Formats: sequence, C-alpha cells, structure tokens
Amino acid sequence: MRGWSRRIRVLSLKIVLMCPSKRQLEEKYKYLFKQVAEPTDLCDQRSLSLLLHNAVQIPRQLGEVPSFGGRNIEPSVCSCFQHVSVLCANSIEIDIKHFVEWMRLEPRSMVWLPVLHHVAAAETAKHQAKCNICKEYPFVGFRYRSLKHLNYDMCRSCFFSGRTSKGHKLHYPVVENCTPTTSGEDVRDFTKVLKNNFRSKKYFAKHPRLGYLPLQTVLEDKEILVMQ
Repeated sequence: MRGWSRRIRVLSLKIVLMCPSKRQLEEKYKYLFKQVAEPTDLCDQRSLSLLLHNAVQIPRQLGEVPSFGGRNIEPSVCSCFQHVSVLCANSIEIDIKHFVEWMRLEPRSMVWLPVLHHVAAAETAKHQAKCNICKEYPFVGFRYRSLKHLNYDMCRSCFFSGRTSKGHKLHYPVVENCTPTTSGEDVRDFTKVLKNNFRSKKYFAKHPRLGYLPLQTVLEDKEILVMQ
C-alpha cells in the first residue's frame, strides 16, 4: 500500500510539471500515456483509471473539479474505451494512437489541459490583425476570428466582455487562435466561413457548441449531489 501511494504522488507531480512546458499539446498527451503504459505500449482500463485519477487532482486542488465532471473518473474511462471500440471491436487495451485521438475530442474531465496549454501559448502571441471592436492593432494574446463574417477579428478583452459590432451575434461560431495562424489554417477557416454563410440565424441559435466532449454521468454522482 505504501508503494501504491508513492506511485500516485510521483505521477501527480509529473503531470503538474508537464503542464507549463512548451511542448506541443499532442506530445503532452503522449507523455501522459507513456507514464501508465505497460511494457507492450498498451494501456488497460485500470492503468487509464490511475492516470485520470491523478490528473483530476489538479482541478480538484484549485476547487474547480465540479466544472470538469467531478472526481469520478469512471465515465471518462468508459468514454475512452467506447471510442476505441468503434475503431477496434472488443478491445480491452488501447495504444497511444487511440488515446491521442480520444484526447483530441477534449473530454470534459481533461479539457483543462488544452485550456492551460493555450493560455500559456497565448501569453506572448502577437497577431498581425486589427480588432474589429476596439481597433487595437496588432494585439497580443488570444485571437477570436468569426466563422460567419470574413475578416472579423476580436481581441481577448472584447470577446470576453461580450462586445460585438457589424451585426455579429454572440452565438455565431468563432475560432480561437492562441498562436499566429498559418496559411493552411487561413484557407481552412475561409472554407468554414463560406459554408456558414449559407446557414440561417436559427441554425446557429439551435446548435450551440460546448467546446468539449460531454461525458455520461453515473448514479454515484447524482447520489452525492442529493446528499449535499
């Protein structure tokens, strides 16, 4: 039991030290997987549970764990293996590729990791664009580009204060950039803008985006809420 608790503490420390690093986000996902993978580079449900249990301690210590689905990691483990079962039926283990694909969906219990990664990357990111609201140019931090209107950009302050202009509604889709965009990303977003221009206002009002992969809750969580 003493060795088990020591393993948990070391793994938690590794996760904390990894979060502020400048490594690419997918490299962080791969690093996490390797911490619990077997010598065969595979991970079963027990090992994944160990990883997620240690990972959830970070938002728990900050008092934010309810925002990420609570302390129960069973729904996350089930979600990951259900995602893998679609690709590989009757799988009782996952490999690093399957884990990264699931993490790309940003499951609710782990969405705090890409959020921290993007915040760190945006601290020094300078965008050669003008905010359509406050007219700041260039601006540093997050850049929010409309996927409904061409060449409509917002800085972080204007976006989070809910300011709009030129008929841009708050429920219109936007893309968040924490680093300067590449030509490939510009072309991809231009295509999305064209597609969204053929959609009605009712479509955007009826299709809100959560920004993360929802996880099915379990009875245990409901019972805890009732007791509280």
